Amino acid sequence: MKQTFIKLLAVFALVYLLPLNFRQLSVPDEMRYGEIAREMLDSGDFIVPRLNGLRYFEKPAGGHALNALAMGIFGETNFAVRLMSALATGLGAFALFLLMKRERGPQMAALGAFLFMTCGEIMGVGTFSVLDSMVTGFITLTLCSLYTALNTTGKKKLALLALTGVFAGCAFLVKGFIALAVPVVVTVPYLLIRRQWKQLFVLPWIPLFTAIAVALPWCLAVAAKETDFWHYFFWEEHIRRFCSKGHAQHENPFWYFIPVFIGGAIPWIFIAPMPLRDLLRRRLREPLVQFALCWLIAPFLFFSASSGKLGTYILPCFAPFSLLLAWALVDRFEEQRKQKSLQVGIILMATIVGVLLVALPIIVGLNAFQLLPPLDTHFGLKVTGLLMGCSAALAFLISAYKSEQGRRKVVRLGISAGILFISAQICAPRDISESLGIQGFLESENDRITAHTVLVANPKTVHAVCYVYKRDDVYLYQGKGELTYGLSYPDSEHRYLATTPELQELIQKRGDRRVALAIRSKPGDPDRAKLPPPNFERQWRKTWFAVYEPLTTDTPEN
Repeated sequence: MKQTFIKLLAVFALVYLLPLNFRQLSVPDEMRYGEIAREMLDSGDFIVPRLNGLRYFEKPAGGHALNALAMGIFGETNFAVRLMSALATGLGAFALFLLMKRERGPQMAALGAFLFMTCGEIMGVGTFSVLDSMVTGFITLTLCSLYTALNTTGKKKLALLALTGVFAGCAFLVKGFIALAVPVVVTVPYLLIRRQWKQLFVLPWIPLFTAIAVALPWCLAVAAKETDFWHYFFWEEHIRRFCSKGHAQHENPFWYFIPVFIGGAIPWIFIAPMPLRDLLRRRLREPLVQFALCWLIAPFLFFSASSGKLGTYILPCFAPFSLLLAWALVDRFEEQRKQKSLQVGIILMATIVGVLLVALPIIVGLNAFQLLPPLDTHFGLKVTGLLMGCSAALAFLISAYKSEQGRRKVVRLGISAGILFISAQICAPRDISESLGIQGFLESENDRITAHTVLVANPKTVHAVCYVYKRDDVYLYQGKGELTYGLSYPDSEHRYLATTPELQELIQKRGDRRVALAIRSKPGDPDRAKLPPPNFERQWRKTWFAVYEPLTTDTPEN
């Protein structure tokens, strides 16, 4: 068991920790959360979240404070910005491991944790700085401790219920009331199915009071410092976002999460249908199976009913999926049944890898003939790394296909997915997209920016400008975006340049200060043509970087 646990830790370290510092931060999400944490550290205010120095009330302060803690320990690095997402995923896997070990034994526990850590969406989001991975980790801890409490008695049950409340309170501090809704929509149908409805009047009180005890100090502190926080956070960020048709952010159809889940469960979705069918036929009355089904289906339907949808919302569904699939596979291993579904899944995964092995040389050729925009100064080296990763993954898949043991097939299939993911994280070209490449572009102009430079950005670039140049006083131009609420306060509204003439005036009256623009603009844009010619400019994709030098020689810039 000790060796198995060490192997799982090695998988976590290689897949989730190793790649964290290789890839640039993306906009808007990673730059946003990195910048909010940076401003917390800079100001010493861990109560009120701020972005670009403006009030930012979309989420509580808990997740930002955890990011700030990582940055305080490891510095303002990409590794630190993403670390808490990775650790939260690891904690979720550990909670799943403990639950399955208690209920079904160590072998199934190890397999379930391994399946969970190698699901495509879990790997992708777990190494990406968003609050969803943190709240998913706490929700997983909440539900695992709650299920264990349901099957214990005495003081141990009381302690587990209190622990459930601690985890629920932490989840609330990361993402608000929605984190409390998920355990509720899972537990209520489960207790009704088990005909334990009387528990609904007894069970919630200890977790509820414990969760309140965890969250209340911050809730009172933020209300004292910002009286409008709870009105905006509750009505705008929860009620309106969930219910408003035509006004919700990220509005998508009801079926949106079906393809998201299928894609996010790769490679395991390739092998899941037949084993899960057999499991449900034989073990549907098992309490843990019923709990896992409620855990899988209820959040899926709950978030599908929301007006606004993002792919990360259904992250809590992957833990029960992994639990059920691990159980189904172990049943098949013990019965020594034919592994046809495994073979089919391995072939499908090998097909994807084969397509990549064919496509990468074609991309290299297109880049060589300048039919693609330049992606990286080390493009050839990185593509070579990707080819090596794909080749290693294909070798594991071939070995899995030839193996006669089902467990080895599963492990090697998961390893191949992990190798592909690590290769993509480490070897992806720097400028493969505007979202991922803007950090390097802005950093290359860092020498032109001082503490006295007036910075102007728009909603597409402001997160990156703030984070890269360590500033929280950037002017907004061409829209307010997600900073609309923060800019509505009287002490902040002057930071918005609503029209091109206002930007012209700022440039013309710059006096002894340099003005730098980093905005989305292409050559030939009418508004850009109205601005004075800059002293320096550089175009990168759709981002225009321009510098206007001071009008006088005796300047703070000098």
